[in-house]
Amino acid sequence: MTASDRPPRARLPLSYWVVAVGLPLIAGAVAVALQLAWLPQLPDPIAIHWGPDGPDGFGAPWSSLALTAGLAGGLTAMFAAFLATARGAAPTVTHKLLAVLSFVTALFVGGTVTASVAVQRGLDDARDAPGIDGWLGLALIGSVLVGVAAWFVLPKAVRPGTDATPARPLTLVPGERSVWIATTRVPTGALAAILGGLGVVLAAAVFAIAISDGALWPIAIAPLLLLALASIATVWRVRVDATGLLVRSLPFGWPRVRIRSADIDRVQTAHIEPLADFGGWGWRWAPGNGFGVVTRGGEAIEVRRRDGRRFVVTVDDAETGAALLAAYTASATEIRERGPQTGSARGNG
Repeated sequence: MTASDRPPRARLPLSYWVVAVGLPLIAGAVAVALQLAWLPQLPDPIAIHWGPDGPDGFGAPWSSLALTAGLAGGLTAMFAAFLATARGAAPTVTHKLLAVLSFVTALFVGGTVTASVAVQRGLDDARDAPGIDGWLGLALIGSVLVGVAAWFVLPKAVRPGTDATPARPLTLVPGERSVWIATTRVPTGALAAILGGLGVVLAAAVFAIAISDGALWPIAIAPLLLLALASIATVWRVRVDATGLLVRSLPFGWPRVRIRSADIDRVQTAHIEPLADFGGWGWRWAPGNGFGVVTRGGEAIEVRRRDGRRFVVTVDDAETGAALLAAYTASATEIRERGPQTGSARGNG
């Protein structure tokens, strides 16, 4: 596929950019402004970590300002880059999810840092600062509720038009067994974006864990683990043979997906845009699009299971792999419909 064949960049409604970029930057700016106004009222140093017996970690008063501004700007820039480089139909559910996550993350980060500063106003010694567990819970609940409201306020997502083409089964000589093997990998530019996203999320997770004395580690670590698991596999081996489709990560062979020929309803080739269809690269899932191994934009093998589930893998020469898989799928269907041959017919005599 040439550059001229690629779908145009996604054109998102203005409201998506307001939620994804405008409101997060406003939230970050408000948090920084409040902390800046409170600087004269803060002890030096301020508490930046709370343990079971109260504050047990301290830092310069300006550190909260730097953390808030850095995370608000970095996270918002990351989400904005994802939305700006997406191609194809818009706005999809993935676009909507990215926009809302940008706003929710900015609210939670700004709220937690600002709360940790607010409780120290007027203190002579930061060791006398009260706990902030209640504020953390309030920031989490409040940001989630605002995110839900933003989801329903944003214009309805559209289902991207599909250009999937049914695969024409490859003609095989009776008794012939063929194997198709290909390797697909995430390009350098996408890998840099993945590592950048992991770095920003890691910084936010470390901060949330630090100021809560580990109380928020399940909430803070969960998105990091999900992003890491989704992105850790960057090189994949794709194999099509008589048993069906096997896609596995290299060099360890996990994660892996095996779909047997007998479980396949139909095989197609499709064009996939990583950000628009799946929100990124690697081992992905997206509402309405199912699971996929997405290493780049372009041609992909698309499999629809008999139970309705969808799986795609982007790979070069997808048409050949899909054609061979369609041939084995047709053969498996024929055998299943004909049924097992348990014996020869017995004549009358």
